[in-house]
Amino acid sequence: MANQRQYIRIKSDSKCTVTDGDGSSFVAMLQDISLGGALIQVKNGIPANLAVGDICRLMLCLNVDSCPIKYTCRVVRYDLVSMGVQFLTDTTQ
Repeated sequence: MANQRQYIRIKSDSKCTVTDGDGSSFVAMLQDISLGGALIQVKNGIPANLAVGDICRLMLCLNVDSCPIKYTCRVVRYDLVSMGVQFLTDTTQ
């Protein structure tokens, strides 16, 4: 079966920050990224308040206050150690 993904994925091992709808943030590891979304590895498991369909924010840095690249995302899947997100918008400051 052929890969039917819309965008090419780029492997990564960069730290990132995810903020949930309540404003709580946690540090994670970006596993791969494409124009359409990202796969994020979460060392301590996905927070209980994030579920498929929820909106979150992915920041490609650790300092939330001065991060130049932020994506508003929708959680599309998750398991015990990772979550897949679809990009809804991007903001570059």
